Amino acid sequence: MQEPEEYNVIHIGPESENPLDRALVREAKKGKLSGMAGYISMAVMFLGFGILNLSFQLSLSENDEKIAALIDEVGSLSQANFVLSEQVISQEGVLQSIEKDFSHLDEAVSTGDTSVMQQALQNILGKLSEVGDAAVNLSEDLLGVSNDETFDILVLGTNGAHTDSIMVASINEEKEKISLFSIPRDLYINGRRINAYYTYYGVDQLERMVESVTGLEMDKYVQVDLAGFTEIVDILGGLDIYVSEDIYDSLYPNGKGGYLTYSISKGLHQMDGTEALRYARSRESTSDFDRSERQQVVMTAVRNKLMELDGLMDIKQLTAIFQTVMEYTATNMDLLDIVGYYYDYKDYDLNTGFGLTSGNYLYSVINESGAYVLLPKTGNFEEIQGVISDLVN
Repeated sequence: MQEPEEYNVIHIGPESENPLDRALVREAKKGKLSGMAGYISMAVMFLGFGILNLSFQLSLSENDEKIAALIDEVGSLSQANFVLSEQVISQEGVLQSIEKDFSHLDEAVSTGDTSVMQQALQNILGKLSEVGDAAVNLSEDLLGVSNDETFDILVLGTNGAHTDSIMVASINEEKEKISLFSIPRDLYINGRRINAYYTYYGVDQLERMVESVTGLEMDKYVQVDLAGFTEIVDILGGLDIYVSEDIYDSLYPNGKGGYLTYSISKGLHQMDGTEALRYARSRESTSDFDRSERQQVVMTAVRNKLMELDGLMDIKQLTAIFQTVMEYTATNMDLLDIVGYYYDYKDYDLNTGFGLTSGNYLYSVINESGAYVLLPKTGNFEEIQGVISDLVN
């Protein structure tokens, strides 16, 4: 396959945590920022009638500073995201118009001209609403997140400060299906591999990068460490997994700075936690893409095992298993959430096998630092977001 001659680092958002409260941004996505404009409007009315000497210029200056700070926070925008800066600049005319309305309101209050006062207030309210709606659209563009209808869970397999596995389980309640797909750890975004965001910034920042790539909003996350994974599989009584091809790996890490040989033949195997972990992690004789497929196979086997146990145990016993499993995981779900989700979604169709690879929407290069990285063939993530939207919907 012929590789593109050039590639650009794709800047979709800041590498460090945005100082704005992320909860506020999510509320803005749901259209609640326009509601906030209503509260601002009420404050303007009180100011207009009760305080004659208030400096409206100062208020506008503060708004200008906020927009300037937002532009600075976005950082160096690529050509693909230049439209975002245009959206911010386009609000300048609205702000200037509001400034004139404030001046008219000030004059009307001084002279007692109620008709002019009323008209100025109406103009201000309408324009503040426009600014609020624009802020909602801008927040969605900055995050690269669509108003998706799915319930999306980020699933991470971690080894200390590193993550070896990044998957998304997207649940479509209308179609009663779960789509499980993988994101390669070498995917390059904002000047670094995507798995590095977990190492340096934690789960929250990694979530933001996954959202930028997929166009899905991560509602929850589950993080399972290697040691916890083996314990969970053993708690479930092992997994039945069909191995699609022979594997021979003479360089499997032994956890002590050395290596051991791991091999397994094609066919159906009953695996304990240690064997399932080795099957999911081995990569020396295959590739990261093959490993991602095997990790999806293991996740499917875990789900099948839970459904098998569900037929043998009552809800109290199954809840006890979930409680034990939670001891080995980090998640923003509580026990009641997990039990509820399981019973809500256990009968949904599970679609697996999809992953972003150099064989479909990515290509590999060696970057300026000499590191192997993966980039989208189109130069941005719009095509990938469209493919994932079709997949989950």
